Amino acid sequence: MAKTATRKGGSVQRQGRRAMPTPRRTTQRKAVPALLTLGELIAAAYETAGGESSEVLKLVTSPQMTRALGRRIVLVG
Repeated sequence: MAKTATRKGGSVQRQGRRAMPTPRRTTQRKAVPALLTLGELIAAAYETAGGESSEVLKLVTSPQMTRALGRRIVLVG
């Protein structure tokens, strides 16, 4: 609703401030991560480590892998 302001000649309507719309943040959308099974993850670790079981264990249980997956992997053997 417009407000009225007084002038020498009479009252004049003026428009009030209008809130600006918030900008759409299209750049901050999260990308959907690729879905991997545990078997595919272990197979990739074997390929990376050259087939060495101790190196695969270090790769899969590393803190970096835990952060990347958002889950902790524990191998019992």
